[in-house]
Amino acid sequence: MPVFDCVRGVDVAEIVCALPAQTFSLAEYAPNLLNEKTAARLAKSTGFSSLRIAPEGVTTADLFAEAAGKILEGRRREEVAGLVFVSKTPDYDMPATSHVLQHKLGLSNSVICIDISEGCSGFVRGLYVAAMMSSRLGAPVLLGCGDTNSRITDPDDRASRCIYGDGASAILVTPGGQDIPFAFATYGEKYGVVIMENSRSRITPSPKRDGYIYLDGVEILNFSMNEVPEAITSFMERNSLTRDSITLYACHQANKLILDSLADKLGVPREKMPFTSGDIGNESSASIPSVIVRTDAAKHQRVLCCGFGVGLSVGVCLADFSGTKTREVYLS
Repeated sequence: MPVFDCVRGVDVAEIVCALPAQTFSLAEYAPNLLNEKTAARLAKSTGFSSLRIAPEGVTTADLFAEAAGKILEGRRREEVAGLVFVSKTPDYDMPATSHVLQHKLGLSNSVICIDISEGCSGFVRGLYVAAMMSSRLGAPVLLGCGDTNSRITDPDDRASRCIYGDGASAILVTPGGQDIPFAFATYGEKYGVVIMENSRSRITPSPKRDGYIYLDGVEILNFSMNEVPEAITSFMERNSLTRDSITLYACHQANKLILDSLADKLGVPREKMPFTSGDIGNESSASIPSVIVRTDAAKHQRVLCCGFGVGLSVGVCLADFSGTKTREVYLS
């Protein structure tokens, strides 16, 4: 059973998604793993036909800074009271990347900076923290979510190399009129299903090399078809929601097969749970904001967001994005 909470008196004012300008077909990006024929077959099942890959030297923080800069244009930067940065690919082990970004974005020295090491459920968890801060402080809070996954995929591992893309999103959370309910569940006993070892601290029996992400595809699918729909169903029951009352299911873009299967398991029309990342790749915590930006959010007053993956973990929330300003930008 998930844990439930509700953050009151907030709004999501703006979302800007930043993507690398460079796009590679699967065969171009992984020529040692795929030819054109096998790439087309893989794309049919995963939905990923091409991947956005950040240029050498461009980090997750750089992509977020590009997106955040658009949000801050014309705004008084000294009004921003908090900066929450959610990523598993930070600039440094220390200091926290949010501290570096505080200076880079020209924010006040009195801003509260928090880094959250999280993956696929990171947007919902980050929104929870940012919303609590904005509600308590009575001021805007910047939330950053994303990863440069290309830096941590093994060039010889088809399972990860051919699904992950790079991207980041900036979200401005402000005091407002929404009460946003949340639900969270964590399954730490399954921590090895999605893992990246760190030989300086701890090694686990993983068949993959240190410093690269390892995925157990079968276990991920099982998790997506069992614990994830259970968490969503519990959340909807807790908040007296029906399938038809939700205008959009903005779910983590694990791949098209998983999303279609999840929609079918929940009895939700597939068009209500869209797969929008076919030309990006799996963006980790940036994928849910991307869904909101790439659909007509102005029509979606009751959006159920669900992030699931690394941990293993699930995060669910319900928010109104009909008044949210959205934009997608590209970084060369």
